[in-house]
Amino acid sequence: MADKLVNYIVDTSIVIQHLITDTHSANADVLFDELGDTLMIHIPEFCLLECANVLWKRVRFHGMPSTIAEELIENLVALPLQIVPTGSLLKRGLQIGLKHQLAVYDSIYIAMAENLKFQLISDDVKQDKAAIAEGVTTKSITDFKP
Repeated sequence: MADKLVNYIVDTSIVIQHLITDTHSANADVLFDELGDTLMIHIPEFCLLECANVLWKRVRFHGMPSTIAEELIENLVALPLQIVPTGSLLKRGLQIGLKHQLAVYDSIYIAMAENLKFQLISDDVKQDKAAIAEGVTTKSITDFKP
């Protein structure tokens, strides 16, 4: 019998920690190492742009060599992520954002999780609290033990 497919909505705060060293990078690596036949990660289309922007900031303000940032972008694009269009989620994202004083791009992750009925993994405390308030099930990145 095949293992059941597990699906997660994963926020930029987690995706970027798989690419660069940060507080929960080891946990993020465990999550991403499970990608494949039994685990799928879903992200909104703009998550790639957000990750690229974090890398731009690392080059611009923190001394990361641009060649490293370019290599990390290649690694990001090569990940087998499920890219979700956001057009149909914008209205709900706005509603969530206004209700919880949360940026719309953070609220889109909640709307996605709500719509697809998948758990949300984020390292953003405010986003996590809003998700729980909206009835979305969340999972901590620290559940993925290195």
